[in-house]
Amino acid sequence: MIESACHAVAADHVFDGTVVHESAAVVMDNTRVVQVVPRVDVPRTITVRLLPKGTWLAPGFIDLQVNGGGDVLFNDQPTREGIYTIVAAHRKFGTTGLLPTLISDTSEKMRVALHTASAVYGRGPSVLGIHLEGPYLSPEKPGAHNSRHIRPACA
Repeated sequence: MIESACHAVAADHVFDGTVVHESAAVVMDNTRVVQVVPRVDVPRTITVRLLPKGTWLAPGFIDLQVNGGGDVLFNDQPTREGIYTIVAAHRKFGTTGLLPTLISDTSEKMRVALHTASAVYGRGPSVLGIHLEGPYLSPEKPGAHNSRHIRPACA
């Protein structure tokens, strides 16, 4: 057992991605998972947050293409507030990490989105980077992208 761990979260059912552990705890050192142990084996020297009876604890989802959430589209609101609203909306459904996604847009909008995503990256585990969907796409099949914003990959 690692005694330097800062805290643990205990639940009736803990899924580690492979195995379901009954009456177990996830021991963490700050935000890093150290190990999953039976609840009775958690050292008494660390704080334990006991989740309500019957609760399942499982790894969060990672979403690599998130155009929006919470009534906010990233293209319409590429701001910190926009990202935080999107993150909060997806968190309710188990997403713990995501890439805000900007579809093809103006160069200025892309610069703003890149700057904003960079500013919130590292301020919590939620924003893992940014996904720029375009602007280098097929002009013959632009899908949902505005063809005015599609550019050739080579000039």
